[in-house]
Amino acid sequence: MRNSRVTIKAKSLLNQWIDLKKDFPRHLVLIQCGVFYETYQEDAEFLADISKIKMYRRGKCNVAGFPIKSIAKFRKNIEALGYNVVIVTEIAWDGESKIRGIEYASGQDKISQDVQLQKRQIKADKPKKAARKTIETLQMAKSLKSQHKVNIALTQIGYMYNAFEEDARLLSEKIGLKSFEKYGYLTVGFPVNAKETYFKKIADAQISFVTIIEAGKNSKGSIRKLGEIFTKPLAEKSHTLDKSSGRLISAIDRNSLKAAALAHARNGFYVIPLVENSKKPLISDWQNRATTNPLQIDSWWSEHPQANIGIVCEVSNLIVIDLDTSKGAIAPSPWKEQGITNGEGVFGEICKKHNDLSVFDTYSVITPSGGKHLYFYDQNTPIKQGVEVNGWWRVDTRSKGGYIVAEGSKIKNSTSEAFGTYYSSQKNDVVLNFPTWLRDELTPKVSREAVISINRRASQFHPSTQKFSKEHAEQVLIDRCATMRTTPEGSRNQTLIRHSAYIGKIIGMGALDENRAGSSLLEAAITSGLTRLESIDTIKRGFEYGKDLND
Repeated sequence: MRNSRVTIKAKSLLNQWIDLKKDFPRHLVLIQCGVFYETYQEDAEFLADISKIKMYRRGKCNVAGFPIKSIAKFRKNIEALGYNVVIVTEIAWDGESKIRGIEYASGQDKISQDVQLQKRQIKADKPKKAARKTIETLQMAKSLKSQHKVNIALTQIGYMYNAFEEDARLLSEKIGLKSFEKYGYLTVGFPVNAKETYFKKIADAQISFVTIIEAGKNSKGSIRKLGEIFTKPLAEKSHTLDKSSGRLISAIDRNSLKAAALAHARNGFYVIPLVENSKKPLISDWQNRATTNPLQIDSWWSEHPQANIGIVCEVSNLIVIDLDTSKGAIAPSPWKEQGITNGEGVFGEICKKHNDLSVFDTYSVITPSGGKHLYFYDQNTPIKQGVEVNGWWRVDTRSKGGYIVAEGSKIKNSTSEAFGTYYSSQKNDVVLNFPTWLRDELTPKVSREAVISINRRASQFHPSTQKFSKEHAEQVLIDRCATMRTTPEGSRNQTLIRHSAYIGKIIGMGALDENRAGSSLLEAAITSGLTRLESIDTIKRGFEYGKDLND
């Protein structure tokens, strides 16, 4: 290994990859590019094949990649298959270009030790540099913090609020925002359109702050000025943030699908491309790749100009109520007796009981089949989601872990077979905050009796010896689903596979119907925040594993 190759200076990523392949011809070379690891040409084809991710073309180059936070999983999977890997990370920014170094190479521990040493030397010998505007922004933040005697400053950069260095560390520690490096500085951020949620979190953590907002642009870039000041005590301040009824959004340009996608991004909504005339995602790992970056959006829709548009709810801070048509069915009781024929009628009756029909004033999108999507800003509280929650006929919800087909998209009308466009009512140019009463209606709850039942059965049942009656099996399924619905983020997948395997064993005994058990677990998984597709796959694998335990 040549010393000059430990740190890699400015070259195109493809050329850096070519150079590295000369030294590591039998390794799969992964190079950090911002918040992704990428690889190219034959390595891209190989990675796409063994990891089941999508490969795409960038110019004449094959490219495949995944988010940097997934590196441990991908490295483990690649090496478990018996292949070697080289991981190249961004070490520093010298003011003009990124300096990269080999963080890890299978079977060559000394390389990573050398790079860690060089990282420390670079940071010690060469003070961090950044673009001039970034330095100016940091200086302004420091000055305003001192002037107003607050803990942190939040700077608007495009559609994001960002905090840097010690401010980033504080927010990462206190409210759990994930930090990353940008221009050589530790950074955290959140979307501008989610500010009520995050301002309240910061306030609840007793952190005082100022905001620096963009007031315009000149030849040198964005012009920034002091926005709002939130000083201690913050409880009163944070309370006032919830009083905002909503935020204005700009009209969607429907001249082309690319124009519509860019317009959604300008409103702070994170978009993904969907298959042409379809609701299916066009890209893999869409939960992590959703973006408001106009360059990425331009790239996607230049390559796929007829791709439909999806808006990912969680990162866009959205809850969407989907009011569907009857699809030829007759409403069940009690809706039938009230003469209701669709989801909008059902939801309208629910709103009347709470004396709040103003929810229909929010930004709404009419679907080709005649249904309606009502958009609301989330307040970061989990809700029940899925199909006909709470027994509300033809009323579905989309929130964490889901996405919605966006205005401007085109799809075939399920009734007439003609193609139609998702469009909005021009009068609705505001997205309202999600009503408190509606959140209360849709907040998952587990009764005290259910918790007692779960604990009692857990202590009494030994799977290797006890046989199940159908009644006992049904109760176990109910208990397991109740637990799944309220499983917190970070342990949902593991919990779902554990419950699926357990239920699979009972199915194998003949005490449960597999279709019914699968539907129940799927509803519980979606309510917890998992996506439909990943839940179906997990449940299927869990059932197969559990049934095999009976052999």
